[in-house]
Amino acid sequence: MLERLLSRWRGVALTLFTVVATVWLSMTGGLSLYIHPRYFLFTSIMAVIGGILAIAAIAVTPGRDDHDHDHSHESDALGTSTTRRGNRRPRLGARQRIAVIASTTVTLVVVATAFVALIIAPPVTLSSAAVENRSLNANAQTVDSPISEGETLRGRDTSSFTVKDWAAMLRQGDGEQQVLGERAKLVGFVTEDPDAPDAFILARFVVNCCAIDAAPVGVAVHQPGWQGTYPVDSWVEVDGAFVTNPSASSAERVALMPTTITAIDQPSDPYVY
Repeated sequence: MLERLLSRWRGVALTLFTVVATVWLSMTGGLSLYIHPRYFLFTSIMAVIGGILAIAAIAVTPGRDDHDHDHSHESDALGTSTTRRGNRRPRLGARQRIAVIASTTVTLVVVATAFVALIIAPPVTLSSAAVENRSLNANAQTVDSPISEGETLRGRDTSSFTVKDWAAMLRQGDGEQQVLGERAKLVGFVTEDPDAPDAFILARFVVNCCAIDAAPVGVAVHQPGWQGTYPVDSWVEVDGAFVTNPSASSAERVALMPTTITAIDQPSDPYVY
């Protein structure tokens, strides 16, 4: 009985947890850790509609017990003693009992896991581990640059430029020459430069649709001994100027030479768009 009940309501329970989590994340701003802000309203509306439809589907679907009950009445009308004996619930064998217990346990684990993951556990942002699995700056050339080909950076107000903007410019035509000497104050998380131990990469994830397609971008920061002060995945604000990278072994030919590096808390919106 318990196994049948859980099997019937497992889908609606998972759907309701997802609906509640989606609406809650939308209200608290946590939805930005999963999808692009332009999809907030659409996602919230579709989550609520999906929840309503799931409940409606369960409500109008006849239970197995009701079907069996109707079938037993039809059989009784025929007056067969065999059917009357068949209406008695047969005892389950050892293997059947084990199967029922296993199915019930799996259902409870799935529902409990979904509840913890969606309702209780705080959302986790992408980190340096994801950078290792997704090529850094692989998509930087396709990211919208704050300047177009042929335009100059000289005299432009760059105070609002993010890591994404500088990474895009460094891979655009003569961007490296334009960037040299420019000052920048950037926020990002620390990840290793695999080719230069005396520098780290100041990185952010660019989200076009959702966190699944997020692409890491970053700029090198020349800071010998950074490992003892700025742990990997810690967030920092770097103020400095772009120079030819002193680390000859680094794949990044331009690096940010910091004037100050300040440890900060993770921003409420850690991704860039």
